[in-house]
Amino acid sequence: MYINRINNLRKMMCDKNVSAVYVSSAENVFYLSGFTGFGDGRLLITKESAWIITDSRYTLQTAQQCPDYKLISGSCENVGALESVLTSEKISVVGFENEVISYRDFESLKSTYGSVDFIGIGNFFTQTRDVKDAIEFGFVSRACEIACKSLEEVLPLIKPGACEFDIATELEYRMKRNGATDRAFETIVASGARSALPHGAASMKKIEIGDAVTIDFGCKYNNYCSDMTRTFFVGKPCDEMAKIYNVVYDAQIAALAGYKEGITGKELDDISREIIRKAGYGECFGHSLGHGVGIEVHEGATIGPRNENVIKNNTIFSIEPGIYVENLGGVRIEDLVFAKSDSLVNFTDSFEKKMLVL
Repeated sequence: MYINRINNLRKMMCDKNVSAVYVSSAENVFYLSGFTGFGDGRLLITKESAWIITDSRYTLQTAQQCPDYKLISGSCENVGALESVLTSEKISVVGFENEVISYRDFESLKSTYGSVDFIGIGNFFTQTRDVKDAIEFGFVSRACEIACKSLEEVLPLIKPGACEFDIATELEYRMKRNGATDRAFETIVASGARSALPHGAASMKKIEIGDAVTIDFGCKYNNYCSDMTRTFFVGKPCDEMAKIYNVVYDAQIAALAGYKEGITGKELDDISREIIRKAGYGECFGHSLGHGVGIEVHEGATIGPRNENVIKNNTIFSIEPGIYVENLGGVRIEDLVFAKSDSLVNFTDSFEKKMLVL
């Protein structure tokens, strides 16, 4: 798996006429090597060799996880650790992740290696990681299975008097117990008027009868993320909140059904947005319809009004329309899907989306 990814990088190196690529971001280090000491490793890859730079805490780990790499032992933050390799390999042009490297680190590289030309590789990793292989598909699929199972287990706890924070904590515990290695992001549990906060992290608020409860959460499996959202009602909702739920449900189902090969991110977004607009809630849907998911919970293409590009096959992204009305509440429904030719594989459709009153 990693050899194929390295070879793909080397093809880009030939196209850009660079002698080596220096990889500093934790996610791309993992993507190319499998190294899970996130933040504590750097890579240098040439057309024929590959090195990983990390300290003595990870000597055994790198031997196990990164057999295709030679170890340079030392602090990964010390850019001087590259010196012997750059000199012995006579490397004069190095590509770097200009989209993610910090200005401080870039200045450090330039000042340390004044004779080396550093050339940005642009969106290479963004484009490459956006398209998933079969192994990545399996990891994300498993993460979604764990998430769905865990939410089912937590449903009985969502009742009047329950605390948002306690529900989030229990959900995260259940995901780990069911096989996740970590949560994918801070769990959102927002009830009542707080459900109008699209990113309303769980608070100490207690759930009341009539509340909408929006839960947006995910877990990691082998360092790949899941992401899903469901909105429930504790007791019968008011007429407007019931209407809002049905509009969001229709908008989400329409986007899933409207996907076809060759559709752009904007066109898919338009399907949901037009339904919400016609229902009178256009101003209450302020975010994009979806985003790419993989090693990071937000990566790759955005499915939104500004994306005129065609959605590529073998990409994983969310479909999550929402309506948020201040001082009333909000509804969001989110599934994670895989684009396969002219259809979508829905990773999270095992969990019911029709209105559920608890």
